[in-house]
Amino acid sequence: MLKMMGKTSFSSSSYSYCRSTRGMLFLHTTPIVALFPSKSSNSTKSRQTQRGKPRVGNVEHALKVFDEMLHSRPLPSAIRFTQILTQLARLKHYSAVISLNREMSLLGIASNVYTLTIIINCYCHLNQMGYALSVLGQFFKSGLQPDVATFTTLIHGFVLQNRVAEAARLFSKMLGRGHCQPNVFTFNTLIKGFCMIGNNSAAMELLRKMEERGCQPDTVTYNTIIDSLCKDTLVDQALNLFTEMIGRGIAPSVVTYNSLIDGVCRLGKWKEAKRLLNEMVSKNIFPNVRTFTVLVDALCKEGMVAEAKSVVEMMIQRGIEPDMVTYSSLMDGYCL
Repeated sequence: MLKMMGKTSFSSSSYSYCRSTRGMLFLHTTPIVALFPSKSSNSTKSRQTQRGKPRVGNVEHALKVFDEMLHSRPLPSAIRFTQILTQLARLKHYSAVISLNREMSLLGIASNVYTLTIIINCYCHLNQMGYALSVLGQFFKSGLQPDVATFTTLIHGFVLQNRVAEAARLFSKMLGRGHCQPNVFTFNTLIKGFCMIGNNSAAMELLRKMEERGCQPDTVTYNTIIDSLCKDTLVDQALNLFTEMIGRGIAPSVVTYNSLIDGVCRLGKWKEAKRLLNEMVSKNIFPNVRTFTVLVDALCKEGMVAEAKSVVEMMIQRGIEPDMVTYSSLMDGYCL
């Protein structure tokens, strides 16, 4: 395997490290872009506040722009305020977003569906699911209808807190309502939750339900289940799912191969690991630091420390910087 790897040419720019763990989180947010007519002004800052999407680089700048907007007359629309809240949420200043939204309410600036969904997301990240659920009441008071993003955000919040059963109940209620159909992000979020608690059968069942409802699984869907199966040493099932994935025309990624290589290495199937490594390279999917770290860890656990050290040296030669996990695995090998 090492000989084959040594002949392969890798570029350091081709690597992106994605640690494949049960706790991987994801939340997809689509920004709202809207234009608000501006008045003529000599102030550049004022023009930035009134034209296009307000850009903020940090929380201080965001608060300043928000304050300028509050003092503008006429007041900008809720969409423009929501754009600021969106950027603050991306900067992970969740409490600030909630506070600013309260100021909006005091001034009579009505929140829209997207605004309230952002607030739910902030409460979820602050581990305040009770408040997140209470925001649903604001939807109905305002005559608004929660959409798929709203429900997906709440489901994600429960998954974040490992409250997967509650996430599943909310998903069932979403299906029962009928007017709001789950999308691939909704399914992926709940599938990740099931995999986090090791309930692979429920994850597989949800995958089949996706197909029944005409929702197309994507690479993330398959990667999540394959990774979970490999962690539970259910490698044959993972390889079968991998074959299904390829058959459906869904392209695997380096994350897919990393999980499979990790799985076969756990079982000491070195020939299979070599085959997968050859296959990924032939598809122009180049190993990253995670791939090599998996190999180093597996070799060390088998007492093959010299071979593991050679992998680390090869990484460095190829411009791939080993991380703490790589070196920890190598040190553990010397201690065995």
